[in-house]
Amino acid sequence: MRLHRNLVFTVIDSVKSIFNEGEYADKAVEKALKRDARWGARDRKFVAETIYEMVRWKRLYNEIAGTKEHYTTENVWKNFSVWAILKGIKLPEWNQLQGVPERRIKGKFDELQKVRVFKESIPDWLDEMGVKELGEAQWTKEIHQLNEQADVILRANTLKTTKANLQKKLMDEGIE
Repeated sequence: MRLHRNLVFTVIDSVKSIFNEGEYADKAVEKALKRDARWGARDRKFVAETIYEMVRWKRLYNEIAGTKEHYTTENVWKNFSVWAILKGIKLPEWNQLQGVPERRIKGKFDELQKVRVFKESIPDWLDEMGVKELGEAQWTKEIHQLNEQADVILRANTLKTTKANLQKKLMDEGIE
């Protein structure tokens, strides 16, 4: 995957407004997607997914990048570089991404996978409450499942079409 400057800058600006100004993530994504009408579906998907992932995995990325709760533009770029490296995306030769220690980031990530609050990127109080309510083994299993992306379930209105007919229409449009 190749990173495009305008998309990455949109992500950085949106994440900064979420973390620094307390803007709701869905509103920030909505505003970001309105920035450029020329963006296609892939561009929009990249912007939305990246913003949501950086917000969701905030604690883990902060710990790896060493940024904690201080979100200057430089620190948001550090978090973005952590996201990109963990996704296996080759970083371009941009000024903002110079000197990113890829091996240190991967090593720190491997090290933090042993600590549940960082691995699942949850606050300490939530982890303590989960262990207290469900027990260590069950909580570990539950919180891991909560971090899995849900399957897409499509229902067919059988008053208007049949399941087979809907599947055929979706296949014709290139949707599996």
